[in-house]
Amino acid sequence: MDSKAYIFDIKRNTSEDGPGIRTTVFFKGCPLNCSWCQNPEGIAPGPSLSFRPELCHPDDCDRPCIKACKTKALTLQDQLLRLDRERCDKCGRCATVCSRHALEQVGQWLNVDELFYRVAIDKPFFDATGGGVTASGGECTTQMNFLHEFFKKLKAVGIRTAIETNGMFNFGRFARLLLPWLDLIYFDLKLIDEAASIRHTGHSNRHILDNLLRLTESAEIPVKIRIPLIPEITATDENLRGIARFLREHRIKQVSVLPYNPLWLDKLQRFDMDVEYRHGAFMSDAEIEHCIDCLQAS
Repeated sequence: MDSKAYIFDIKRNTSEDGPGIRTTVFFKGCPLNCSWCQNPEGIAPGPSLSFRPELCHPDDCDRPCIKACKTKALTLQDQLLRLDRERCDKCGRCATVCSRHALEQVGQWLNVDELFYRVAIDKPFFDATGGGVTASGGECTTQMNFLHEFFKKLKAVGIRTAIETNGMFNFGRFARLLLPWLDLIYFDLKLIDEAASIRHTGHSNRHILDNLLRLTESAEIPVKIRIPLIPEITATDENLRGIARFLREHRIKQVSVLPYNPLWLDKLQRFDMDVEYRHGAFMSDAEIEHCIDCLQAS
């Protein structure tokens, strides 16, 4: 059993990650590298360091972060703090002494009991609303052994469970370790064309599509398919009509859409991420309706 998992966020009182009031746990690490990732801080496994220069005022402190850094990744240049991420070992010492929270370590290691305690306190809200706990990410199935023990512990006290997944997992292990302990699966289907999947996520979608079909054929719990609408990538007529044909061929009748949210762009500077895709606007109602029409008309 994996003794610990790296968790980068726990959000309470969520309503978009399943029925009722839910607590959503975000697991770090993802096998895909989507060019539009809404949680880019969750892609890499293990710790990450967030740096917000606008909060840093070196003249107002004695710069304890520089003294705390053993790898000399932090330096003062032209009265501005500079972070050399190639030298940084993400130990988090600098973040613990940064009073302005300009430097923050993202996430923490938790064992099963620690995580269970943090979410089980919300059980009265789950019971009153039909809610529960949703595992998300990143891609939560990258920490499958830990999830197995975590979900077993939740189910033992009557807490409903759900996951949000991109479908990039070993189906045999998923069916053995997770499926018996789940009440609901949200499966994000992004791209139908293999070349487009490789270009925009870094991986072929063949394994993902195969897992989706195996789940819809064998799972005894709801498998809810969602399509993230990403302008110029997934929200194209060609992609949506291709997805619609695929679903129809396999007698899958229900699908929902997730309209694009550009707020993730604010995270790029904090993690020194350089990405080509930077669409900065929300989708209009007309654009969303057109996407739905493409799915229905094909």
